[in-house]
Amino acid sequence: MASLIFVLTLLTLLVLTVRLTIKLIRNRPARATFRAILFFFVAYSLLWLVFKCTSKKVSAPLATDVCFDDWCATVTQIEKGDSTQSQFSALHTDSTYIILHARMSNHARGIAQKPSEPRIHVLDSNGNSWACSSYGQNLFEKSAGKQADIGMRLELGESHDTKLVYAVPANAKGLTVLIEEGPAITKLLFPGDQTVFSVK
Repeated sequence: MASLIFVLTLLTLLVLTVRLTIKLIRNRPARATFRAILFFFVAYSLLWLVFKCTSKKVSAPLATDVCFDDWCATVTQIEKGDSTQSQFSALHTDSTYIILHARMSNHARGIAQKPSEPRIHVLDSNGNSWACSSYGQNLFEKSAGKQADIGMRLELGESHDTKLVYAVPANAKGLTVLIEEGPAITKLLFPGDQTVFSVK
């Protein structure tokens, strides 16, 4: 439903913008069309803010699938502590290193699946976000081997495990893991509740 409302609003704004442009070129009155554009834009923005304010993060147990259509991903294990930290001592930083064990799977009934811009972030209680650490990942893969890309194509019923390294400030509190998928424009859809995994 949220996607449908977004598409209809976008098409309406596009049609109204074309009409406004034509009226301006022909030097005809365009105030009513401009007001209509402003109305739809403000109405959608206000609804988006309402959904944003009422949405929440829902903590889920490890290995709970987070699905986007038929492509699903989850976190099966979270490594954190002295043993993990010692693996990255060569980087000489004051960051806390976290290794996420992620699993991607194809739940479709008849076709292969490839996600669109999948992302796994670590968040703190203040809303700060960290993506996978390229330096930490490279160092980890030197000993553990090359890890599967979370955006890889999955055949019917196929699943793959991978490990991702994150570096977060040592004083970061309330850490959780969030899985997302889709291009940046999906941020304009009405926000809903998000499934997160707690980093303990």
